[in-house]
Amino acid sequence: MEQIIFPVPGICEFLTKETKYRLFTTTEQDEQGSKVSDFFDQSSFLHNEMEWQKKLRSMPLMYWFSRRMTLWGSISFNLAVFINIIIAFFYPYVEATSMGVLDSPLISLLFWILICFSIMALFTKRYGVRPLLVALILRSIYYLGIGLTLNILGALNLTNKIVFVVSFVGNRGTFIRGYKAMIMDVEFLYHVGYIVTSVLGLFVHELFYSILLFDLIYREETLFNVIKSVTRNGRSILLTALLALILVYLFSIVGFLFLKDDFILEVDRLPDSKAKDDPLGMQRNVETFMESCSSDKISCSAAPTALEEADPEQWERACDTLLMCIVTVLNHGLRNGGGVGDILRKPSKDESLFPARVVYDLLFFFIVIIIVLNLIFGVIIDTFADLRSEKQKKEEILKTTCFICGLERDKFDNKTVSFEEHIKYEHNMWNYLYFIVLVRVKNKTDYTGPESYVAQMIKNKNLDWFPRMRAMSLVSNEGEGEQNEIRNLQDKLNTTMKLVSHLTSQLNELKEQMTEQRKRRQRMGFVDVQNTMNH
Repeated sequence: MEQIIFPVPGICEFLTKETKYRLFTTTEQDEQGSKVSDFFDQSSFLHNEMEWQKKLRSMPLMYWFSRRMTLWGSISFNLAVFINIIIAFFYPYVEATSMGVLDSPLISLLFWILICFSIMALFTKRYGVRPLLVALILRSIYYLGIGLTLNILGALNLTNKIVFVVSFVGNRGTFIRGYKAMIMDVEFLYHVGYIVTSVLGLFVHELFYSILLFDLIYREETLFNVIKSVTRNGRSILLTALLALILVYLFSIVGFLFLKDDFILEVDRLPDSKAKDDPLGMQRNVETFMESCSSDKISCSAAPTALEEADPEQWERACDTLLMCIVTVLNHGLRNGGGVGDILRKPSKDESLFPARVVYDLLFFFIVIIIVLNLIFGVIIDTFADLRSEKQKKEEILKTTCFICGLERDKFDNKTVSFEEHIKYEHNMWNYLYFIVLVRVKNKTDYTGPESYVAQMIKNKNLDWFPRMRAMSLVSNEGEGEQNEIRNLQDKLNTTMKLVSHLTSQLNELKEQMTEQRKRRQRMGFVDVQNTMNH
């Protein structure tokens, strides 16, 4: 490995902070766990963006708009929320006006309360100008009316979104990449769709503004992962749903062949035209009939019974055709917690098909409701859990792994260079990008030896010049560590030899002492034998 000192090209200063953050957080790892390959693939795009940002500086107005892209996005979302709140409270506007909502002193009271609250919020800098905007919107509704206020807010939202798209294009340089790149840019198409929806809400119908609330999914990564948990394993979910449809079809056939008379549903029919034209007509007829009975002195006690019998509960057969049977099982069977048995006729235990009904209801409940539907829910929940684990793992990798070499933080423990110093000075990812840009903008005749080598490697798309799982600081530290380890082993060996010598001397002394004791015992035993013989 060799350390290279090079001049940073002037164009590199035009790389924006937003692009740096997006590249750092979205670069994917390869099979070896390195991000270098994806980083290298994006280097051409980053170089083009630097060129565009340099041109953008010569257009002050567009540059001013592009620098405030986040602000325009927040304004668009807040305006969409305010517009939909007004629609939810006051639509349709004729009824709101006829009810006297706009003439109520409550509007004026809310206005002054929000004015006071907005002044406090401006001092605390917690809620920003939102309370003041709400107060101005209420005042506009009170003086100008709901429709005109909505048109003003819709025009402001449309204008602001156009400014946002101009900022987006100016920040990304979308136009200079060609029409094909624009069409393939999903994010750009999303913002264009937002503008189209705003135009429909402003000129066609106000209820189109409700679609703008889906912008919350674009702004919040958590909600985006919720949607992604459904679309990521869409094939598995669709196949499981197809299995559910097949089972519903089979159960519908069985119901059509054997249980047709059990598919009797209670329905609530709409009143007829006569009842709509004169809803009090029946009541007036009853009162007239009662008056005539009392004048003729005739008992009218049987009249209510006749009226009650004239309006029986409405029932309808729902399985006279196989198609209607399929629709009934699909509609009511999947939506009821107990399956299709919850909406069928309750049979008597004395009926011949009672055991078949019990088996039919239980099989539908266990197979379709418990197994198949829970399979779909399980796929969605598992996918969401996987996405959350991947996010946590990615955040952990960003915090504990070097972007260039892939070494982890613990490799730099007890070393002369810390992990933070390593990623900031030794393996700064932006220095590698600046070196790639230098090789591309510099004249080939002015290349140095390392620059010629790297230029050839870049041309061949060979990434071996990136240090993978290596660092110069660790190499030097490893050499010093080996020498220190040898010294430590030698010291330990000397200490062990001294200890062995000391133990050997002690063992010899102990051996001599045991020999002396043995000789003394032998002499004492010889003396005792002599004394015994003398006696």
